[in-house]
Formats: sequence, structure tokens, C-alpha cells
Amino acid sequence: MPEAMLRVLFIAAIVALVGARIPDASAQSADAIMTEGYLRSAQQGDVRAQFYLGALYAQGIGVAQSDVEAFRWFLSAAERGHAQARLVTGEMYAIGRGAAKSNVDAYKWASAAATNANPADTQRSAQRLLDLLAGRMTGAEVAEGKQRAQSIALSSGQVAVNPPAESSPVTTDRRRGAEYDRLTDAINRNPQDADAYYKRGNVLARLREYDLAGKDFGRAIELNPRDAQAYNNRCWVNVALRLGQMAISDCDEALRLRSDYADAYDSRGLANLMLGRLDPAISDFNEALRLKPRLATSLYGRGLAYKRQGRTSAGNADMKAATVIDPVIREELESYGIR
Repeated sequence: MPEAMLRVLFIAAIVALVGARIPDASAQSADAIMTEGYLRSAQQGDVRAQFYLGALYAQGIGVAQSDVEAFRWFLSAAERGHAQARLVTGEMYAIGRGAAKSNVDAYKWASAAATNANPADTQRSAQRLLDLLAGRMTGAEVAEGKQRAQSIALSSGQVAVNPPAESSPVTTDRRRGAEYDRLTDAINRNPQDADAYYKRGNVLARLREYDLAGKDFGRAIELNPRDAQAYNNRCWVNVALRLGQMAISDCDEALRLRSDYADAYDSRGLANLMLGRLDPAISDFNEALRLKPRLATSLYGRGLAYKRQGRTSAGNADMKAATVIDPVIREELESYGIR
């Protein structure tokens, strides 16, 4: 099927989803309140909220329209087993909306959506997408798509598609320090202060409160969509949360905004390593080290990748050099599940 038809099918699906399944909120203020409710639930890991938040971003309801943010939330729901989100993620990869176009990744997610555990209408739509993709892919690409699909952990059961109830923000008695308090005061005085959100996200990331850090980086991005550092830092916290594909999406955007950003290559390399994509990981680490030769995370990460490829001597050399620069680099990366 022509590329234009794929786009029509995707847009029609999103319009139908928003119009038919998300409660109507005609006033702009009501839209914003509704979206904030979904955002709170999505940040707390509610897979249904993540799916609906993706639809809201895709249509610009209650929030500035953003294909990148729509893809991020659809992908998050897909990685957690939401059947429709897997289908939409495949469609977005197929047309290159919100993420770099990839027939292989589109095939991967469409395959996951086409399994018998999913609703019949989702299976049929996913199978149509698979048929379309197969017509424009080589045999080797189809085989790779199938192999990647096998790596997706199937959800324990069907995820329902009813809208989630709004939940209250997570509260905590934990003292986060004077800098956190100062930045929170700044945000309360001016909720449009992108820099304050970015800096508070850094404080939260240092405290390993990654979910909340990601929310602050996300708000900074909404207010300043050209902030490459915010995209990179959200990429990093997604690595820490072991959300590899979401991390790659953010790092891709950081590098689109700033092509010589060593830290973004480093973060994306770690995400690729986490996902077992050794050649892309090594490529990212090489570029990071070209720009910043003493970057311990890239040295250690490249060493791990080399060792997984059987290049033990080169791997050990990199890991030893990284440890000289940062004696606790091994422990840091192991805390993110990278070993």
C-alpha cells in the first residue's frame, strides 16, 4: 500500500481513538485538566494512561501537539504490553512519525500486536500492517523483524482500554535539600520556567528518583522543545529505568538538535547496549569518545560490548582504562542493569 495510505490509516485510528474513547472536554481548560490527570497516572506507570496520553499528544488535546511525545508514550505502553499501543507504535515506525522510519521495528511491533492474546480487531489491523510491510521489505529485514518481535516480553494478560481514573500526585516526606526547595519555589512562582524544571530534574536524578526526574525533564521539553540537554537527561533516566527504546528516542532527538553532543552519544550507546544492539552501541561509544576521549561510561560500555562480541582483550583494555578514570564506574552501570 502506498505511503500516503499508511498515513491516512494512522491518522484515522488516532482520530477515532480520541473521539470515541476519551471523554469529551470541549473547553480548553477542561482539556488541560484531563491531560494532567492522564499525565500523573502515566508517570506512575499506568499503562492505559500512557496509551491515552500518547493519543492526546498526537492530536494536541490539552497539550501542545508533539509527535515525539506521542511516540514516547505509545512506546512506553507498548513495552508494558498494551495491545493497541503496540499496533500504533508499529504504524508510527512505518511512516516515520515521532521516530525515525524503520520497517524492521514496525514489523516487530506489528507482530507483537498480531498475537492471539490480543483482541480480534487489533490482530486484524496488525496483520494488515504486516502484509503491507512485507511487500516493501527484503527477506532479511522480515527475518530481523521477526527476531526482534521474539525479544518482546508478552504481557501477563490482555490490557483493557478503558480510560483510567485520575490519581493524586505522589507525595513524599523525603527531604531533598535546599536546591530542590529553591527550584520548587521558582516553579511555583513561574510555572513556565523551563530552566527550573530542568535543574530540578537533575536534582531528582542525582537522588535516583528517576520517575519524577523524567517528569521534570518532560515538562522542560514541553516549555522549550529545542533543549537538547533535557532530551539527553531524560534519555539517561530512561536508561536508569531500563526503558531502552524510549531512551533511544530521546537521544535521537537530542542529537538531531545538537549533532556534536558527546553525552547524548554516550547515553544512546548505553541504551543500545541494554537492548543488545552491540554494533550500534559501539558506534555511539566511538563517537562519544572521539568528542570526549576520557568519558568513562563510554569506555566501559564499549568494553562490555566488545566482550559480548568475543573481543575479550579489547574489552578488558577499555574497562580497565575506564576504571582508572572513574573507580566506581562498574558499580554505577550495574545499578542500571548494565553488566
